[in-house]
Amino acid sequence: MYLQLSSPMKKLHKIASRVGLSIFLSVLMFLGIFCYWQPPSIALGATPDFQEILVDDNLEDGYWVEAFDVNNDSKPDLVTSGLAVGEVAWYENPGDLTQNSQWTKHPIITLPKPVAVAHQDIDEDGSIDIVISHDYGNCMFNCGPDDGKISWLKNPGDSGLDWTQYHIGDLVATHRLLFGQFTPSEKLELLALPVVGAESWQSAVPVVLYTKPDNLYSATSWPSQVLDDSYYHVIHGVTVGKFDANTNSNLDSVLLASQEGISWFYYGQDGNWYIVPLGTGDLSQTVDPETQNNEHQFTGSGNVDIGKIGTDPYAYIATVEPFHGNKVAIYTKNVESDLVKMRWNRTVIDVFGYPNQNGEGAGHHLKTVDFDGDGNDEFIVAERGPSPFQGVFYYKLLEQEDTHKPSMTFERTQISSSSAARIAIEDFDGDGLLDFATTGYYTPGYFLADNPQVLVFLNRIGK
Repeated sequence: MYLQLSSPMKKLHKIASRVGLSIFLSVLMFLGIFCYWQPPSIALGATPDFQEILVDDNLEDGYWVEAFDVNNDSKPDLVTSGLAVGEVAWYENPGDLTQNSQWTKHPIITLPKPVAVAHQDIDEDGSIDIVISHDYGNCMFNCGPDDGKISWLKNPGDSGLDWTQYHIGDLVATHRLLFGQFTPSEKLELLALPVVGAESWQSAVPVVLYTKPDNLYSATSWPSQVLDDSYYHVIHGVTVGKFDANTNSNLDSVLLASQEGISWFYYGQDGNWYIVPLGTGDLSQTVDPETQNNEHQFTGSGNVDIGKIGTDPYAYIATVEPFHGNKVAIYTKNVESDLVKMRWNRTVIDVFGYPNQNGEGAGHHLKTVDFDGDGNDEFIVAERGPSPFQGVFYYKLLEQEDTHKPSMTFERTQISSSSAARIAIEDFDGDGLLDFATTGYYTPGYFLADNPQVLVFLNRIGK
């Protein structure tokens, strides 16, 4: 892969001698690596255009946002939660979306420190339910043996009111939840991923699979199986998909971002679970030259998603690295349409400042999506803050040298400057184009954004 610097980056070299080194490096890291390609028609088509819609602001909480149709009116709504207050609520999509549209907020439940949210019609009654992890503990560095619970919340139907809570299981520090068909079982399966192990933040993380019971309403917990409890540490990012190109399996599997880097975790045809390392992630965390101190030296990867280019569903892997990282990296390969046969080549394409004294950067989530409909996935990165490393940043593929060579050029555009903890993808206005939503990051012990907001960004590319 090669990357070209734009003229703004070249100008920085001219002023480097006139400012302090640390100041210059901070500016340089924030600007990141801007890339360009010459043909004007392609450059014009790459221009991102999103209309920002305010859903709610001045919040006292902020961590998770999920998008799905809550009240069965064929319009995607938003579900939000946070660890500060613990309120889980949904915002009703008003339909005719303008700057003045009012998204009505409906409370669902208040729980101690809710973290991950996933959605599925669990009881198959036609309304989409919620699964949520909660009772997280003080923080990932201080989770007790009784911290970490998983519940599902029954959707009452069209009203969206009076949800009922049911227990799924106890799992310390549960941080990510995903539904999928991970094994040949015909029952609904839920993959649960703690961020750290029960003993300490440096201990191994158990990967646990829960299976929907037959006695759904009366069950005191769901049957569970520990799939691995020795390989992974500090799991923060995960994406689910049908990645098994080798066997043409239709089962779901996951890419995980952890201290070990990027790996593929899947159920094999022989009934065993397999881990395939794809990349090491960041092996040497940057230290701020002014403080020379990171309390926690994180390594590996923090977030992951896979990007499609043309007919290749596994053209590149986009990451934020390491845990709560300050670096954006791209992994490319030189064999088309295969996940594991070739070595993945890592290139850091952007750096957002230095980690803070806790060892954390601003990067918290990313998603790959074909927003402009050209058949190639762009990706967007959620930066929690503080400013200027805050908001949503859009990365557009401008050039690929050859489908069989790891050479890509991306251009970065900042879409928003409001703190972004998570990203949810949906077509909120029903125009056939994918939009996205964000919520601000407001989590005591980590980062408290000024004026956390829930925002929707309507895709106006080409309009």
